[in-house]
Amino acid sequence: MKKVVCILIFILPALVMGQGRVTNFGLFPEFQIGFSAAENLKVTGKIESQHGMLDKTESNEADWGYYHNQTDFQGFLGTSLNPFVAITAGYQYRVEPGRDNSHRSIQQVSFLQRASQYKVGHRVRTDQTFAPGEPIEYRLRYRISFEIPIEGQSLDPGEFFLVFSDEPIYSLQSGESGLENRLVAALGHYSKGKQKFQAGIDYRTDRFFEDDFRQRTWFKFGWYLSL
Repeated sequence: MKKVVCILIFILPALVMGQGRVTNFGLFPEFQIGFSAAENLKVTGKIESQHGMLDKTESNEADWGYYHNQTDFQGFLGTSLNPFVAITAGYQYRVEPGRDNSHRSIQQVSFLQRASQYKVGHRVRTDQTFAPGEPIEYRLRYRISFEIPIEGQSLDPGEFFLVFSDEPIYSLQSGESGLENRLVAALGHYSKGKQKFQAGIDYRTDRFFEDDFRQRTWFKFGWYLSL
């Protein structure tokens, strides 16, 4: 199973490169750290950064070259209503070369389902993006995710697991609607010390109702630490 996931991770960018009208490919590292600040209050900090390696339009040759796409700094405060439901509020500051930096407020509710051999997560999120000289952008997002142990019926330290998720996103800005979808497939490792490592493909499509339909494929790898 691990070999199959690794093969998909490396061949998917090549498969999608010739499809669609606008295609981007790059690297997407992220780091997340979380800790309990009180009995039922969790604090989470996250940094994620996108680094482009390829741009291609339908009628042109692929343009290879490094560029910094954007970097996000995020902070969240969350509390659990019960073992399966949590509510969270957050803030994001985005650094985006060539554009004014933006601010984003975030609200979300998450639900956890435990099956016999895997976990199913549901997340409903709303956010509002504020950028100088631009109307406020409102978004509504729903993500479903699956965490599947590879080496047993439950995930234990030192074992590998698979992660799959899909997230449609509806946006509204100055009366204009937009739709985006994000598919993720990754291989993870649950290490000792309450930390996880993941690497996989983050495949995003948007501009569905425009002439320049876009697909972005990111090789995403992350370190997630819980104190």
